[in-house]
Amino acid sequence: MIRVLFLTLFVIATIYADFSEIQTATSREGKYGAHIDAANWVHFVVYSPHAEQINLLLFANEQDRTPSQEIPMEKHGENWKIKVKGQRVGEGLHYMYKAKGPYNVRPGAPYGLNFNDIYYLNDPYSYLNQNVSFSRVFLSIPYGDNKESIYAGGGKSIVYNHAKDTHPGYVKIARRDLIVYELHVQDYTARVRNLDPKKRGTYLGLAASGLKTPGGLSAGLDHLVELGVNAVELMPIMEYDEETGNLPDRYNHWGYMTTNFFTPEARYASQKGQQVIELKKLVRELHKRKIAVFLDVVYNHTAEQSPWEHGNRLAVKYYNFMGLCNTQMYRSTANGKHYFNNTGTGNDVTFFGGNRFTKTWTNDSLAMWYKVYGVDGFRFDLARILADGSANAADWVDNDPRFAGAHLHAEPWDLGGQWWNFMDNGTWNYSNNRWTKWLGKYRDHIRRFSASGMKDRALFKRLLEGYGTTANPNEVASSKPWRSINKLTCHDGYTLRDVVYFNDADGSHNCWDSNGNENLRREREKLMMGVLLTSQGVPLILQGDEFGRTKSSAQTQSDAHNTYNYESNNGANYINNVNWIDWSLKDGNNSKSPNGPRYGHELFQWTKKLISLRKKWTHFRRDHFPTYADSSQKGNQNNDKYTYSWENKAFNTPTQLSVIWWGKEGEPDLMLIYNENWQDFTVNNLGDWSQGDWKVLARSWQKENSDFANLENWQQLPNTNGSFTVKSRSMAILISDND
Repeated sequence: MIRVLFLTLFVIATIYADFSEIQTATSREGKYGAHIDAANWVHFVVYSPHAEQINLLLFANEQDRTPSQEIPMEKHGENWKIKVKGQRVGEGLHYMYKAKGPYNVRPGAPYGLNFNDIYYLNDPYSYLNQNVSFSRVFLSIPYGDNKESIYAGGGKSIVYNHAKDTHPGYVKIARRDLIVYELHVQDYTARVRNLDPKKRGTYLGLAASGLKTPGGLSAGLDHLVELGVNAVELMPIMEYDEETGNLPDRYNHWGYMTTNFFTPEARYASQKGQQVIELKKLVRELHKRKIAVFLDVVYNHTAEQSPWEHGNRLAVKYYNFMGLCNTQMYRSTANGKHYFNNTGTGNDVTFFGGNRFTKTWTNDSLAMWYKVYGVDGFRFDLARILADGSANAADWVDNDPRFAGAHLHAEPWDLGGQWWNFMDNGTWNYSNNRWTKWLGKYRDHIRRFSASGMKDRALFKRLLEGYGTTANPNEVASSKPWRSINKLTCHDGYTLRDVVYFNDADGSHNCWDSNGNENLRREREKLMMGVLLTSQGVPLILQGDEFGRTKSSAQTQSDAHNTYNYESNNGANYINNVNWIDWSLKDGNNSKSPNGPRYGHELFQWTKKLISLRKKWTHFRRDHFPTYADSSQKGNQNNDKYTYSWENKAFNTPTQLSVIWWGKEGEPDLMLIYNENWQDFTVNNLGDWSQGDWKVLARSWQKENSDFANLENWQQLPNTNGSFTVKSRSMAILISDND
């Protein structure tokens, strides 16, 4: 018997008509996935500690529902391995696995081992995959106790060799200098007229230069360059199941239902099967323009979701992990009968304990994207799950040397709670990890500020200085300014335009329709963008907010707040255009977005000039929290310090604040005046705060061409003569050389 098992690993395997001269042998490969060695053997390694047998399935054609070759694999500890060689075995080979083992789940108790070897499983470590979606993988409902195959022929893994490709390089940007722009690959170019229709909404579409708005202004990649952002945060681009929405004519659009964490999404390729090459080209083109690339990554759950009851049977999505190692991958409830749910998808990945497979898998994935694609950083969806219950608080991510140069940004919450000071409490701070975190509280408070509803001067100061805030209004969130990711909006919520367009009845999203006053909407959007880009910390801008993009054409206001399923599977533009960017808004033309503004070009120019100011001098991007200047001092003694030169003192009233960021040696001084009030106010003690003369650099309430002076010849601007009046719900920037 031993001799027979031994021979199955070394003799030529059974030959089918589609393959010939296939050899198999024991593999000693230490990496998961499929890897080609120097002798042209392909090593296959998969994790499945409780399987009784894993077989490798080779397919002759990409659409085949039945494998042409089935090869038993050998168990090595918790892993299964085999190496294969022969004609048609190499790069481009389509393959899957099937796993045999215990099945001990039932309706009412879905958590547990649920092996079924009639299901074909793709490789969770594959570098290239066919598009994975429910209908491409399953012909009917995938009941766990099925006896016959229902494989639809799609979702196969494909052997790929990254070593043959040119590396896209990196862009090194100091954390304090980041200006991040969140975008969706499809949304960004799907409506660009002068782009080849085959490239719209694809990696190559985003990589294309020379794109224009209908009015002839820059669009696409050139728009990013013109705007001045230096990092893009791509919403999820790992292979995901788009058929996980809740309506039959819709796709899940955002991409947070990942199936394969080592391969790019197939749908965003302009040519079938070219997603790896095209994504690398996109990264390369962004890097050529000194724009770093961050990926929004989703390691807290997968597209497999949790099993569900259908009639008196249990159904389950067998894509990969669910049929290989679900009890090692997913967290159970305390009674061990159900899948834990702090993600809202019913299958939280578990990171509890020491050196778990899930930690290896996460870091292997991050290392691959960093080392192979040149990705410069990562934003972690629901990052609290990576650390919940763990004594090392997700430091296992920070400590991996393979991507030590990458930026790490956390969304520090999940359905189970918030961790506003993620990696910045207890023993954790800037000295022992490089995590930063999104500040949801910044968003909430600055929205209220624009509506005259914040009324907390001390809190506003903390937000300006980059400390952030937690659920406790007297606590700070960050131990350094660069650890605060300040945002007004993101994909998951209203756009900046919609914050001033909609009313928010219960106050949960801090929206106010500005009484329908378009001028007030214009002023409030410019105020919020102005506060964002003059705060310490890292600003995050949502795609299109800089020219008034709106999602208000969604079928309901609630939908406009969460447009995750606004992608049509039958080409319906009234659905697609909710998320797809209307570039004519940049021209100031709202004819195709009637609820959008006509001031889009003005808002874009305002944002662009604020970014130019932020990049030109160091006032708003400092490594450390401010050192306060002695109010009795004037002149160069205050260099690189901070002064509140005027503030209203009344408690629980709208903040009126004047603050000076004293320039470093060789830089001018900047005075920022913020007015939360619905009434104008005048600062009349300007002469006390400069040996030179204060000049007006920017006024948010003014119209285009008079709201922002030229940064290059600001010395020629007229003097303010000691006092200056700031309009209601507005801000101003004054400048002085202090000579």
